[in-house]
Amino acid sequence: MNRIDSLKDLNALVNEIRLLRKGYISNLFINPLKNSLWIKKRELFYISFTEGFFVIRKSQLVNCLFYITTDTEHLRRGLADYYHLLNFTIMVDLVGDAKIVSIKQIFLDSGFRQYEFIYRMSRVGIPNLSSFDSGVSYAELNDTNIIRQLLLSNFNPLSEQIPEVEEIVQFIKNKRILVYKQGNEICGFIIFELTGLTLYLRYWFVCSQYRDFHIGSKLFNAFMYEGRNTKRQLFWVIADNENAIKRYKHYGFEAENMFDYVLMKSDMNTFIECKPSI
Repeated sequence: MNRIDSLKDLNALVNEIRLLRKGYISNLFINPLKNSLWIKKRELFYISFTEGFFVIRKSQLVNCLFYITTDTEHLRRGLADYYHLLNFTIMVDLVGDAKIVSIKQIFLDSGFRQYEFIYRMSRVGIPNLSSFDSGVSYAELNDTNIIRQLLLSNFNPLSEQIPEVEEIVQFIKNKRILVYKQGNEICGFIIFELTGLTLYLRYWFVCSQYRDFHIGSKLFNAFMYEGRNTKRQLFWVIADNENAIKRYKHYGFEAENMFDYVLMKSDMNTFIECKPSI
């Protein structure tokens, strides 16, 4: 494996395949902040194969596999040739509509197995909220570490992509984390993104001891108020999280035909159990 030392090097891999003009398929979406953090921490590597590359992130929390290639046949051959090098637990996210199933099958045929199934839910329309509960506020920088710890303790890093400390700091600076506190204690939070007319819920969590006090709904109403000028609100939900799905449907969200298959290559006989987020 070769280390990727700069964002320029990562972009060069993408451009090399695009310039072949033979097609392009990939599960790597360039995110300058996120990718730069991985590179700075010396976590990013690549393997080249005919008309393609595997990009591998190796971190303490999770190892992730990304592919960049011209077509499914070269992906299949690349996996056959270099599967033996992936001799550690590694995850791959396959995101898309029903067509992504064919790529999923290539990975299953190669020895990966399905770890999690996630799908997208959305709501169309302008949120009808004029204010939010006074108990909800924006997170502050001194909340960074506790939010990070709550994420690590209550979400599954193998399938739910826990943000780095630096990312949490950026969310806070952009006023994209809402918290509900009693004194200095965080009872719950929502992390979200707001892009144009789209509001995207990333994480919604309430500590177990506070779940009978309607804190989750207060946070969610505040989240919707933040998107009061948006026309579409969306998020990804784990398919077997029936409690969360029921809540989302209550707020008018419906399932979309957009899927995320999280696959694993591992010699482990057991999986890490996913914990409910709300």
